[in-house]
Amino acid sequence: AQAIPAPPAAAASKAVSAIADPELRAVLERFDAAQAGLTSLSAKFTERKEIGLLKNAVVQKGQFYHTKPDKFLWEYTTPEPKSLLMNGKSLIAYYPVQKQAEEIQTRLSRRLIKYFGLGQAFGDLSEYYNLALDRDNSVPGTHLIVLKPKMKRLEKRLLEVRIWIDDKINQVRRLEYREADGDRTLFAFEEIKVNAQIDPGLYKINFPGD
Repeated sequence: AQAIPAPPAAAASKAVSAIADPELRAVLERFDAAQAGLTSLSAKFTERKEIGLLKNAVVQKGQFYHTKPDKFLWEYTTPEPKSLLMNGKSLIAYYPVQKQAEEIQTRLSRRLIKYFGLGQAFGDLSEYYNLALDRDNSVPGTHLIVLKPKMKRLEKRLLEVRIWIDDKINQVRRLEYREADGDRTLFAFEEIKVNAQIDPGLYKINFPGD
């Protein structure tokens, strides 16, 4: 799919200022301000996928790392080790048990980056999604923002995105991607560290000879 160009920062800021709900506007402003000062981010994560063709959800766990501007690593540890490494240009998937590696294209990875606010502020997203607070939020210490696509072509594959923003550190605590066909992917993050030192060597996969 063709990438949607992000509006200028001033336009994004203006878009947030124009939001009528004062509570939602305040949450977005705090989040965007936090992203502006972000240099690195790391956290433990649990990924839960509910797929219509499968009876049981697929649950994986691991560690996430990001260093601005474009280095990302999803290091899965359970139930099977694998690494997804992004550098802004490509995504490398490494499966050490199978002794395989491949360069892959996945829209989900680009979307996760977008919804984390790592490359795009909420003001940008408001150009393409209707944003609202879900006041029935059941996760203490967070605000739940629901994004519903404005464009028909997005509605065909995406029902909504649900983002839980931590009230103290203004980072994503949970993120759920709900597809139009009923499939869901939920990421839950723990031990979130903002601007902690991350070894640059983490973003290099040293493949064994075999």
